[in-house]
Amino acid sequence: MGAIAVSKKEEQQIETLRKELKIPTKSGLIRVALKALEKAAAEERLRLEIQESVRRCAAADKEENRQLFPAGVARRAAGA
Repeated sequence: MGAIAVSKKEEQQIETLRKELKIPTKSGLIRVALKALEKAAAEERLRLEIQESVRRCAAADKEENRQLFPAGVARRAAGA
């Protein structure tokens, strides 16, 4: 892959971060950053999948409760 165009400010940020993290090369810093971004993206996808699963389960529970509620009311009325 070829060079990536960055501003002087971004170049300085890259150098500062590279030195702070003791990463010997810019490409090494990019690899570390990509891994971190990939991990964050995977965690976000998982969070969204879990959130959707919780919504589906909540909707199913709500429907089940709606169906069971009349039976419970009828049983109480009958003195059970």
